[in-house]
Amino acid sequence: MSDEFNEGRFSDEELKEYEKIHQIYFDNKGFQKMWNYFLDITKKEYFNDVIKELRKKYEIPPNGYKPDEDGCYRFPPRNTIFEDNFQKELALRNEIIEKICRKYQLHNFDFSDVVLRYVFYNYIELSNQLGACGLFIVSDVIKEKEDPFSEFVQQSDDMAYPIAIRISPYASQRDLIDFIKNKIVWKKEIEFLQNKYKDKNIKIGRVKAKNQSTQERNDFIYQNRDKTLKEVRELLADKNIFLDDGHIAKIISLEKQKRKEV
Repeated sequence: MSDEFNEGRFSDEELKEYEKIHQIYFDNKGFQKMWNYFLDITKKEYFNDVIKELRKKYEIPPNGYKPDEDGCYRFPPRNTIFEDNFQKELALRNEIIEKICRKYQLHNFDFSDVVLRYVFYNYIELSNQLGACGLFIVSDVIKEKEDPFSEFVQQSDDMAYPIAIRISPYASQRDLIDFIKNKIVWKKEIEFLQNKYKDKNIKIGRVKAKNQSTQERNDFIYQNRDKTLKEVRELLADKNIFLDDGHIAKIISLEKQKRKEV
């Protein structure tokens, strides 16, 4: 959890408990599916072109701001035009929503935070909000109607989570599981509505997560794609990674395809 998010809000014990619960959400398969989809987006040429464009427009360094001397990623960054100018930050956030979140059907509220941090610091971090950036949310429907930000949040929820199962306060976990596992309910109601709102161009669930070290290797090869295969092979050998030229060329080709829009 980011230091600026905590800043006295939690005791050490409360912070540990919060992070434990946060990790449980992170380990959920639905969350992993959504997060892998987002990480794949961050490699797209379009995404990176938008980031460059926004940094230039808002006078942010090409590689983002550096963290504070204590290593913290302040939000908004200190000693910048955003520190005491909420309207400037809001304008940037709105462009992120329009150009990235809506294009890729990312929850506007949750993912604009993640992308905004990336624009500022060139650093991707999970949202601190429990349950954010996943395939499911639990919400207090009655209380939401009283929230002053209800309309903005509701629009984001409607786009990312257009289907709801409203639960009685008297239902048990077993009741809910039995309801969802009912084949007729799943096929005729839930899956029927999912198909109604699905966009064939959205690839959530179709992005396979690679082993982190494998992906780092592939990213390194792609970053050096303008060098000769021999030069790339030698750079890899310096890292104790040994691949032949054919394998390197194939990785470059696949990584190029991944970064292009379909």
